[in-house]
Amino acid sequence: METFWTQTHPSRCPDNSAFKQQKLPAWKPQLTITTVLSSFFVTGVFCLSVGVCLVLSANSVREIQINYSDECSDCSKLRENSSNWNNECYCSVDFMLKEDMLVSGCENPAQIA
Repeated sequence: METFWTQTHPSRCPDNSAFKQQKLPAWKPQLTITTVLSSFFVTGVFCLSVGVCLVLSANSVREIQINYSDECSDCSKLRENSSNWNNECYCSVDFMLKEDMLVSGCENPAQIA
């Protein structure tokens, strides 16, 4: 015996299927002590090797320091007054490298720039 309401308005309930009811079977991994420890140590070895590579590459970095405060004193004097914020000032300092800086994977030094 259907009432007027069910005849004019169908039910809004989803179909009674496993997909619509979100009851699909899922993969449930079996975590044993062997799988957990092996994945832990494999991850640790990977992170350790990446860390060693980073430390070795950081130790091979060459650094030079050039003091240009005397050569570019005109620009600093220009910037002392805040009304000169849009005035351009160019400063150039020539320097020589005491030793070659090698770049891995770069045969031609012109490729660096």
